[in-house]
Amino acid sequence: MSHDELKILTRELDAWSGLETKAALWWRDDDAAEPCVELDHLFRLSADRSVPCGLAAVPAKAGESLRKDVSGQHDIWVLQHGWAHVNHADKGEGAWELGLHRPMSEVLDELRQGMVKLNQLFKGRFLPVLVPPWNRMDPELLPYLPVMGYRGVSADYKPLRPIPPAGLRVADVHCDLLTWKQKPAAFAGAEKCAKIIAAHLSDKRAGAVDPDEPTGVLTHHLDMDPDAWAFMDALMGLVNDHPAAVWVSPADIWSA
Repeated sequence: MSHDELKILTRELDAWSGLETKAALWWRDDDAAEPCVELDHLFRLSADRSVPCGLAAVPAKAGESLRKDVSGQHDIWVLQHGWAHVNHADKGEGAWELGLHRPMSEVLDELRQGMVKLNQLFKGRFLPVLVPPWNRMDPELLPYLPVMGYRGVSADYKPLRPIPPAGLRVADVHCDLLTWKQKPAAFAGAEKCAKIIAAHLSDKRAGAVDPDEPTGVLTHHLDMDPDAWAFMDALMGLVNDHPAAVWVSPADIWSA
């Protein structure tokens, strides 16, 4: 990874020097279901760089084998990735599991089942945070989530997003390292990703967006190519080495 490709991000972190707070980032990875070599790579990177990760696991597909894999990881925290990652929308509407294409009671019941299962599997490693599959969720579901025991929601960041009810903290992701405009998915590019991350940090520094929301970086371990992993590794090193930046743990974002 070229130093020049991260220069814009380095300059932005330098601008945080001397401020009372640090530039905070966090890491989310989606679509965990079972052990695989790609997930092993994620675990090694997290451990080697001491960077915590919010692993969004699909409850209907997760089981004892994933529990064993996660149990030995110090910085891995499990979030709830919907229920089964199944699309229920009609053709042409995009992919929705948490839309109202079915009765709301059915959607909420699946979420409740998912929370119970992940809590039983991962216990203290599970955080009651909902990550909607495909980053889509009907806002009418939001008021029910704190009542069900959720502490947070994480999707992809949009400037115009619903105001969450009391007790529900939103921490979205701001930069997906992959582009999905082609198949298979591919790395979106170092310069593009660095600019997106730097832009959100700059907006926070200027007070244009919520200064308390950490800047989220999204990976999908099953779809990451070598260039995407190389960028993530370089980003971790930059943030770890910079005195004005810090990685925030999901357990601290959504503390009990």
